[in-house]
Amino acid sequence: MNTTTIRSSTLERLLAAFLEYGTWVGSTVVAVGIVLAVCVPLGFTGLAGSHASMTTVSTGVAIFILLPILRLALMLGVYLHQRDYRFSFIVALVLLIVGMGCFAGVRLGPLAG
Repeated sequence: MNTTTIRSSTLERLLAAFLEYGTWVGSTVVAVGIVLAVCVPLGFTGLAGSHASMTTVSTGVAIFILLPILRLALMLGVYLHQRDYRFSFIVALVLLIVGMGCFAGVRLGPLAG
């Protein structure tokens, strides 16, 4: 086993664990929001009502949306740590493109006014 295979294996394990736990966290947050939405009409309004359930579900969806972006940031950190500047540049370029797309979406989208 050479060092490239070991590095690749380490990155794959890190990414797999990150995505697995991130998916569990996102799923749990969405499930809590759904439980809140079911409990509020039944008269259990101890938590802030239906607005809390919508906000909780939206937070879970946001976690799912952010997972790939955070995965790219993790990859960038790993590649920089391994001093693999070629892949670091590629990942940084992809992050820049994603950031420019988000910026353009906010500036030109329906919420821009």
